[in-house]
Amino acid sequence: MKYLLGLILSFSMTQAIITIVPVELGKKPGLSGAIKGSSEKKKGNTDTNYYSGGIKLQYDNNSSYVIWSDFTGSYGEANGEENANKTYAHIRYIHTLYEKSINWETFVQSETNKFTKVEEKYLVGGGLRYNFLEEDYGDLFFGLGGFHEKISYTTTIDPAETNFRLNTYLAYRLKFGDDSELAYVLYYQPNSENFSDYIMSNAFGVKIHVYKKLFLSFIIYYDEDSEPAIGIKKYDYTQKTSFIWEF
Repeated sequence: MKYLLGLILSFSMTQAIITIVPVELGKKPGLSGAIKGSSEKKKGNTDTNYYSGGIKLQYDNNSSYVIWSDFTGSYGEANGEENANKTYAHIRYIHTLYEKSINWETFVQSETNKFTKVEEKYLVGGGLRYNFLEEDYGDLFFGLGGFHEKISYTTTIDPAETNFRLNTYLAYRLKFGDDSELAYVLYYQPNSENFSDYIMSNAFGVKIHVYKKLFLSFIIYYDEDSEPAIGIKKYDYTQKTSFIWEF
């Protein structure tokens, strides 16, 4: 465990992937992970460059707990001007409550996003989750909890925020073919003092086995923030195609 935590912290400044697949106890005993990367380059009428990549780490003791982490980042330019610059880091600990289908979990997370004016965003929270379905029909999880968040912005117009949000989510995974799978996750996170202030996130992904430990990933994200920074749109839509090497 000391080795794992040290390895996680050593990657805290790198770029990596955001996991939408629900992590289950006992599925990958021991230390495992994945490296993911994507890039796009255009020249001619439009000059664009976009890069994204990173690493996922996970440790499963095969009996009562699993700890996993994702670190991600992306950078882009269009016609010589920066148009994307963001980072994300998440560490989560999941432990069996009194049977394998019911777990308690706790997590910490940090984010930056230059183009939504988020200089720093930190949160810490936890809750309970329940696994509804058996493996033959896919895995469906429901989570309920809360988290404390602190946000600072790059502008002086937007005041710093400190909130407590409720956290509910549904996560589903279905395996098919030769180690391929599809997954969907929905998060709904209202402010506990003002339910009209909410964050909602959707992600749908397909991971296709290509060769040995190599996979192709296609993910669609749709995120909505009812009260973003001044001048920022309330929604973001993203399509991302990447190659993944698991280990």
